[in-house]
Amino acid sequence: MAKFSITQRSSTRTRYSNGAPRSTRSKIVLIVLSLTATVSLLFLVLPYLPRLRYILTHPKIDDSSYQQAAKATKNGQAAKTTEKLKGNRLVLGPIGVNAEIIEGKNIYVIGKNQGVWHETPATNPTKPGNMVLAGHRFLYTATNGGHFYSLPELKPGNKIYITWNSNVYEYEVYNTKTVLPTQVDIRNPDPAVPKKLTMYTCYPLGSTAKRFVVEAKQL
Repeated sequence: MAKFSITQRSSTRTRYSNGAPRSTRSKIVLIVLSLTATVSLLFLVLPYLPRLRYILTHPKIDDSSYQQAAKATKNGQAAKTTEKLKGNRLVLGPIGVNAEIIEGKNIYVIGKNQGVWHETPATNPTKPGNMVLAGHRFLYTATNGGHFYSLPELKPGNKIYITWNSNVYEYEVYNTKTVLPTQVDIRNPDPAVPKKLTMYTCYPLGSTAKRFVVEAKQL
């Protein structure tokens, strides 16, 4: 009688054991994709966290002592404030900013959370002209989003104070606008405003397409 040989099929266990490496690779790919998605989400969300904090807390600075000190300076008297921070400073009470005014050749001098850049060193609160200050809105390396993050919240009528060489000078916002980066005339003096203050930052958030500009006059 003829004998028939039957080839045995591989066991289910053997067949599926060959798929183990594939499963490991899938897990690695999934982890990488998850991490990428998380990091991307963080990069999208982080720039707006300071905005959320601003809406929830409405940070403000009591600038009454600066107001009194500014009057004293104007009258030629000694200016006394509660200021204990170093250097010449910019105080934006309505948006909770008290930043050091940094001197230097370009905006890179302000670096991480240092302050705002004094772009026109030849002009200051004691001299006629247009004192220009520039600052960042948001830096991924800065937890507070930059000193000028909430600059677009300033409105005409808001008061600004600059402490300069132990004196205090009061300004009032009279105009805000957006301009193109090429519109460098924002740095020009204005004959109608003998002692002008111009502050600007990138606009809109996360873009360098335009500049948001705040114009103020010394009182």
